[in-house]
Amino acid sequence: MPFLKDLTLRRFFPIAIIACLIIAIVIIKSRPKMAHEPSAGLITPVNVIEVKPYAIKPAIIGFGTVEPDISLASKAEVSGKISYVHPQLRNGALLQKDTVVMRIDPEDYQLALQQAQSTVTSNQAKVREIELQKNNVQADLKLVQKKLKLAQVELARIESLVKKQSISKSSRDNQQSSVLRLQQEVQKLRSQLKTLPQQLASARAALANAESLVITQELNIKRTEIKLPFNARISERVVEENQYIAKGSLLFSAQTTDKILINAQFSLQHFRSLAKGFRGNEALLKEAFLSGFSSDIFQQLGLTAKVRLADNQTPYWPANVERISSQLDPVTRTLGIVISVDNPYQNIIPGTNPPLMQGMYTEILLQGKAKIFYAIPRDALHENEIYIVNKDAQLKRRAVKNPQVQGKMVLLTQGLQAGETLIVSDVFPAVSGMQVKVTQQSELQQSIENWAQEQ
Repeated sequence: MPFLKDLTLRRFFPIAIIACLIIAIVIIKSRPKMAHEPSAGLITPVNVIEVKPYAIKPAIIGFGTVEPDISLASKAEVSGKISYVHPQLRNGALLQKDTVVMRIDPEDYQLALQQAQSTVTSNQAKVREIELQKNNVQADLKLVQKKLKLAQVELARIESLVKKQSISKSSRDNQQSSVLRLQQEVQKLRSQLKTLPQQLASARAALANAESLVITQELNIKRTEIKLPFNARISERVVEENQYIAKGSLLFSAQTTDKILINAQFSLQHFRSLAKGFRGNEALLKEAFLSGFSSDIFQQLGLTAKVRLADNQTPYWPANVERISSQLDPVTRTLGIVISVDNPYQNIIPGTNPPLMQGMYTEILLQGKAKIFYAIPRDALHENEIYIVNKDAQLKRRAVKNPQVQGKMVLLTQGLQAGETLIVSDVFPAVSGMQVKVTQQSELQQSIENWAQEQ
């Protein structure tokens, strides 16, 4: 019986396998045919903008600290007691040019002036006296010389009469004595005339010295009144009213409010990229480096600047490029360019547009001449490649050369054409020839145009 059971199982095993195969074939045949998805399902959606050329000033950014154009440390030119101090002469106060901020008691200098004026009057009288004496001596000399000539003529006549024995010799002797006396008087007057010029020169020198003392005392009186030489912001006041100060003592310090300077530091690499725009003006650029004052040269080159606080929250101030520093910064190895801003206290809006004050850390935008660029977002540049959509809605990868980063944008002079469609979204993987579906980014396009206008 066990033998018959095994024989029966072996007989039905092939039948069971065949039955399973038949069932599987029926199931496969009864399934619907596989439907292929259309190719449109493989299209990649992308965001795009239209490429447009813009006139943009290439720019680089540097940073620097505000310093006053002029810092005044006012010192006393005369000694004395402080008799007046301006009530607003305090740290931070703004005062106008020619404001009298201090006075030193001038009484001592007024007395010294009166003494000097008296000495001048005395010396003037002495000069006039010597000049009058000189004129009198000259007149006396002329008169005595005439008398001498007459006496000599008379002596000659008497001599001839003596020879004829028509007159006594005593008369001749008397006349000779008269001649000698007149000659002696002429000699005396001539000697006196020789000494008078020296006396006159000495008197005039004394007069000049006295007059210089008058001028000195007048200046000292003016020096007792201290005025501001420019529109100023007071930094410090050192002395107080009724305090005695010596000549040369510090009174106060102030800064000009008409102009500030910033020694802005720029990367050499960035400045070289900006300097490429000066091709054709190499001689002017060289002169700007060699010149001590280069403002006019920079204007000819079209180099301009704008300044704002480094927090990027305040508007720009228009600025002037003054000159290039004489050496690189020893720590940062950056190039210093001195920027100036005129009237930094004008157009102040509290909380929005503060004045540029000493010590403020600022951002400086240095701009060259405007050129035609294609401005694209920085996100649209992928390792010196951009993605373009062609007429067949296919992605094309394109390499670009010399991209210039400026803020949130990249400036290109080649590698693009006006009207082309640029992909501004991330595409991964970005395969040349792949089909794409474009979505125009009008807001991004407008923001690029606004940015270009601001530049």
